[in-house]
Amino acid sequence: MARLRCVFYDPEAFDAESRLSERALEACTRAEVEVFALAGHDEVQLEGEARSIGFVMRALAYQPEECIGVGAALREAPLGAVWVGPLDLEVRGDHVRVAEDDELLYGAVITELAERR
Repeated sequence: MARLRCVFYDPEAFDAESRLSERALEACTRAEVEVFALAGHDEVQLEGEARSIGFVMRALAYQPEECIGVGAALREAPLGAVWVGPLDLEVRGDHVRVAEDDELLYGAVITELAERR
């Protein structure tokens, strides 16, 4: 399994008040995993400009298997895995992983880092 190098997340799937979300971001920093928030449909902020997820991956030379998405809004993104909440029943597929609870960012990041050691 490829090393996790990048996480794209939908701000709707992120709880800024949650200590676990903060810990997920800290874990990414320690593991040298880049994190990008979704800024619009398939766009993230990169150096002050909105760019597509595919553009960011090409610019940083990331392969899909090195990247994950967090949130149902990323279900169509060209990523190795997309994590969704347990209530996102309409989002399923080979690359979709379902978190056990609503701490979606934390569950996705910690699970992926542990599995890819």
